[in-house]
Amino acid sequence: MAVRDIDLMDPTVFSDGIPYDYFRRLRHSDRLPLARDTDGQPFWYLTRHEDVARVSRDNETFASGPTTMTSVRKADITDPVITFLDGPAHTRMRKLAFKAFAPARMALLKKPIRGIVDSLLAEVVEKGEFDLAEDVALRLPFQVLAELLGVPEPDRDVVIDWARHTVNLGDPEYDLAAGEEDVFDRLLGYFRDLAEARSRQPADDLFSILLAARLKSDRINLPDRLSTEEIAVFATTLITAGSETTYCSVSGAVLALLEFGDELAKLRADRSLMPTAVDEVLRWVTPVTHFARNVVRDTEIGGQPIGAGERVVMWYTSANRDEEVFADPDRFDVTRSPNPHVTFGGGGPHFCIGNGLAVLELTQFLDAAIDLLPRMEITGTPVRPESNFMNCVKHLPMRYR
Repeated sequence: MAVRDIDLMDPTVFSDGIPYDYFRRLRHSDRLPLARDTDGQPFWYLTRHEDVARVSRDNETFASGPTTMTSVRKADITDPVITFLDGPAHTRMRKLAFKAFAPARMALLKKPIRGIVDSLLAEVVEKGEFDLAEDVALRLPFQVLAELLGVPEPDRDVVIDWARHTVNLGDPEYDLAAGEEDVFDRLLGYFRDLAEARSRQPADDLFSILLAARLKSDRINLPDRLSTEEIAVFATTLITAGSETTYCSVSGAVLALLEFGDELAKLRADRSLMPTAVDEVLRWVTPVTHFARNVVRDTEIGGQPIGAGERVVMWYTSANRDEEVFADPDRFDVTRSPNPHVTFGGGGPHFCIGNGLAVLELTQFLDAAIDLLPRMEITGTPVRPESNFMNCVKHLPMRYR
């Protein structure tokens, strides 16, 4: 198939996994490929690490608003979602929201996260036969985020059930029945009420931290605090979008370590390799395959003129296998260093605000799981969702011997 005929907006192209051969050909093409979204809107594919990093950092030329999404996840967004904000509005939101992800706050979450990991792994070990994707990978981030958000215990099951329906969007197994109330609206309404409650009676949770946060300067001429509505939108974004990196990384880590048994043995023998192993899992899996940017002024990339009003799509999953940056990129290597992966974005103002939490979750999972993995075996074919946006498996049948 010619490069110009590769349609990466077609989810079936990803049904057997990421088409790395396609991306390799695109990276080596002498010109940027021009493609079309499912609604016919044209955009340029960016598949090289250098180009993805450059666009990520240049928010004067490449805007996130009105949306960074393509295909099934493209929607009209009117709420102040941090992912789709630019300029001073994004700077303000990010500075205030970061209060909830400060290193000291993450340190307090280490013990609760390890408790959640140990509990989930104990359950599947006792069951013997289990679905690692459903029973561990999906439940872990939702339980952690419910803890971070301070969702009261009696409400957690229903909130997590709503949030489950926001992963693997477009996949028939996860989509809600037609006519059923939108779970995003349910979550937003719930968190709106919780934010209002915390404004009256603070607690030791994310809502109270964000309600108390203030900007030290008003030089951007915007409100120095977040409203309860903004906090509710942020919480909804966090529990929906924030869960998927860990969800995909946990299953992907298990698959990689079982495939590359020598790397598993290396990590078990030397736990000091955990930081580089976590980075390698994030590079290897690259949970979010792509994001779009909207061109706001004439520019060029790789010699290709691109006009204001056009769109580019950054393929992180390709940039993380770029031979110009990563030696032997198709090998999983827990000692890989340096490892300038773009899994959380290629730098710049939209670098994932929750990266510290994602790393903490994955670190705690690996530290607990690597001694169990030699007694685990895959008992069926991993099943992928119908998606070109997340690199994930929705079912991973396994047995603990």
